[in-house]
Amino acid sequence: MPRFIALLIALAMSANHALAASAIGEADSKVLFRNVNVFDGKKNTLHPKMNVLVEGDTIKVVSQAPIPAAGATVVEGNGRTLMPGLIDAHAHIMINAHYGEIERNMDPYELGIRSVAVVEQFLMDGFTSVRDMGGPLFATMRAIEQGLIVGPRLYPSGAFISQTSGHGDFRDRGDAGFNHETVGDLSNFTRFGIGTVADGVPEVLEATRINLRNGATQIKIMAGGGGSSRFDPIDTTQYSKEEICAIVEAAKDWDTYVGAHIFTDRAINRALDCGVKSFEHGFFASKETYERIAEEGAFIVPQTWGLSPELANSPLMPPEKLPMIAKLREVYGNVGCDMLGAGAKVAFASDWVGDIDDADRSRRFEIYWRTQMFDCDGKYDSNFEVLKQLTSIAGELLAESGRRNPAPGKLGVVEEGATADLILVDGNPLKDISVIGGRKTWYSQPKPADNPIETRLVVRKGGVLYKKTVEKPRDGRSSRPPILCHAGHCRCYRQRLDYASTEQHAR
Repeated sequence: MPRFIALLIALAMSANHALAASAIGEADSKVLFRNVNVFDGKKNTLHPKMNVLVEGDTIKVVSQAPIPAAGATVVEGNGRTLMPGLIDAHAHIMINAHYGEIERNMDPYELGIRSVAVVEQFLMDGFTSVRDMGGPLFATMRAIEQGLIVGPRLYPSGAFISQTSGHGDFRDRGDAGFNHETVGDLSNFTRFGIGTVADGVPEVLEATRINLRNGATQIKIMAGGGGSSRFDPIDTTQYSKEEICAIVEAAKDWDTYVGAHIFTDRAINRALDCGVKSFEHGFFASKETYERIAEEGAFIVPQTWGLSPELANSPLMPPEKLPMIAKLREVYGNVGCDMLGAGAKVAFASDWVGDIDDADRSRRFEIYWRTQMFDCDGKYDSNFEVLKQLTSIAGELLAESGRRNPAPGKLGVVEEGATADLILVDGNPLKDISVIGGRKTWYSQPKPADNPIETRLVVRKGGVLYKKTVEKPRDGRSSRPPILCHAGHCRCYRQRLDYASTEQHAR
């Protein structure tokens, strides 16, 4: 099945492959960013008037002094901000339509082809790495690595692993397998490899090992209930200690780790006992539990829109669960402050599932909404906290994949020796989060095709420059489209630039 999805993607892109090979495959071996203010991912300041030399996929020199770089492509920063490429530590690239559509009216090949548009949008929005926490993303990942399509560096978990009656059990009352009198499993989420239901130590070990065999960089389990599912209340604890510990040990055998969908003190502490490394969501826990997460060197990966009043407008959220969510928001509205106060490492998560445009809108809203959740009445510089969550902290989390990590070096920082995942933005994100895409509205945002983030001028991932819209000719238009557009992605032309013809783009 994954191989066939890869074939379909390749066929869909075959008309553009020749251009892609010449425009994307032949990366600039040496690039000098000159006169940039650097946000390094760690410090709450911009380092002014810096020069940064990139060779291949590595940052070689960061210096205030001029850098001799014969033969380098020069990008004139003119005082703009150079910063690490953004990292989304919890996304669902293959859940790119609404649940009901996936269950009733879609096949895995369509989801695979739609993922091409999703990963392109991630990259053009400045996200150079994405940790995917549930879905058969392996074919898309390979297509990116092979240069067939463009997108961020992917960290797939494969099918999330759920117990019967857990957050990954999407069978409905009328489906075979819902009751013990029937057998079978008719959930498309399971059939397509988005999730898998496994009970008992032997079954969870098999599910874990299948994901690792397919190329998972980490393992995702459902260790608690959820808000978007119908039959597992959000307060439930899922999987026994024996099952969780078995999964963690199997992941450790492959030098990687387990992340858990989870919310409550009881569930989190059970998972901590087994060595789970990241806690996806984790809203409804105590400060004492967050302190234990910090002591264990683990991570919290919350999507804070889950505590936003805007959630009521989500087409995904079952209406019957909204009163519960509203009550939880009243009780746990200061959870961001508790997380930071405990010293826990918090990574950025968009965690939207559903329509492609809604996912993009949600990601942009999440960037803004986190500045509200982590402000804590002015106790913290929330822009800085969010930027760390998007860069250096998320980079630390990705590094937990050990030898399963596809990155050639350190991510989320601008420093010598780090991987050259970089974006150049017009403005200071420490003062204005909108320059990296933060938006105060959610569903009322225009479609991304009509609302490009024009302050993101350069996107580089590793050894390849994918977007460059810095230079301005005399007529005020960009001197050339993003390099991504040279690869024949005509949708990208319409979104971002106003050129007369595709022939002009190709040149």
